[in-house]
Amino acid sequence: MNILAPRGSAKSTIGTLAYPLREALHGKEPYIWIISDTRSQAYTHLDNIKNELTENGKIRETYPEAFGKGPVWRSGGIMLRNGTVIEAYGTGQRLRGRRHREHRPSLIICDDLQNDGHIISATVREHSGSWFHGSVMKAGNNKTNVLNLATALHREAIGFELTERPGWISRTFRAIEHWPDNMPLWEEWESLYSQTSDHNAAQKAARFYNEHQTELHAGAVLLWPELEDLLTLMKMRAESGRTAFEREKQNSPVNPEHCEWPETYFDGPIWYEKLPDNIVVKTMTLDPSKGTDASRGDYSAYIMLALDSDGIYYADADLARRPIAEIVEAGVGLYRRFQPDVFGVEVNQFQHLMCDDFERAFRENGLPHVVPYPMENRLNKILRIRRLGPVLAGRRIRFKSHSPMTKLLIEQLKTFPAAGHDDGPDALEMAVRLIEMLLNK
Repeated sequence: MNILAPRGSAKSTIGTLAYPLREALHGKEPYIWIISDTRSQAYTHLDNIKNELTENGKIRETYPEAFGKGPVWRSGGIMLRNGTVIEAYGTGQRLRGRRHREHRPSLIICDDLQNDGHIISATVREHSGSWFHGSVMKAGNNKTNVLNLATALHREAIGFELTERPGWISRTFRAIEHWPDNMPLWEEWESLYSQTSDHNAAQKAARFYNEHQTELHAGAVLLWPELEDLLTLMKMRAESGRTAFEREKQNSPVNPEHCEWPETYFDGPIWYEKLPDNIVVKTMTLDPSKGTDASRGDYSAYIMLALDSDGIYYADADLARRPIAEIVEAGVGLYRRFQPDVFGVEVNQFQHLMCDDFERAFRENGLPHVVPYPMENRLNKILRIRRLGPVLAGRRIRFKSHSPMTKLLIEQLKTFPAAGHDDGPDALEMAVRLIEMLLNK
């Protein structure tokens, strides 16, 4: 059986504590394995079982023949007084040929075999998948029961793959089983809640929620409302970002087959600490994402891009949800710090008015010589962003390290065009194009 459930939904308590404990006490499974991402995590799961066997009064009363320390009581394995053996292992350990007397493992429980590192590395995912199908699934016999518990970190993760494998019973649970009927109203709440520059943002969002609570909750069905109510989940969605929320709480990661570029483009040495000395040109661009076709949750995306004499790009990003006045204020500050050769602003639809706002703000801040370069994007956005392909494929771009905004930019690049937001890649394409224009002219 394969269970996909959100983080914090008690899948380990049910599947890795209560279930094997019951099977061990009843003597139904003579040889049990618990496998987790690391050996220490697996040992912790086993420690939880040991605590119940030595401290739970109801177990002492009901199963006196199995209660208490058994003849074997180690950190990595125990034998109960009724003869049941439970052992703990970490992902990647050698498992072939392990037996307890005449028994091969009769129950194998896999609890979160993969970690966050598997999200970003195809090589790590491939290695753990091969180990699971080769070592774990070949360790028992035709009577061995296997339970896999996971959160779907990636469409190529083991748990997601098993949903399409014959012979497996799979169930997927989501924190929000059915979304509220009035999601546009939640978008209004999120726009208030996400105004980080407004010290009263939380209070304004709370007032809005209280005024519209009935409408906001209509139609919503939750997995565990007593633990995580709808407001808690929607705050989590706003704070962590929708891609992370879909992955961690909804078991719905973006399918890599729907993405433009392989994740290998973002492996290896892609980070930089500070700009090198041989910079040739610098540009700064803005995708305001405030046009009439933009959704309420879009980001205003600034990209600061430099090119060195070796043809390597260096990108820094500032992505946030903010009103026009804050977009302009942030742009002046970023320009002053980065000192680009040209500052390009997307002017599709009414956004050309922002150029006037910027010129006024630059004058007021002692930068009267700065005139934003208007960039009207007539080509389809997806086709434009695809122009970044050769730069990414050639590993010719570095991203500012220790910056959550550049990590968000990379996440949007990885999941393009399947993700909910592409503001960062859009601004990055504009910055690359502006550099090419400067070099050509």
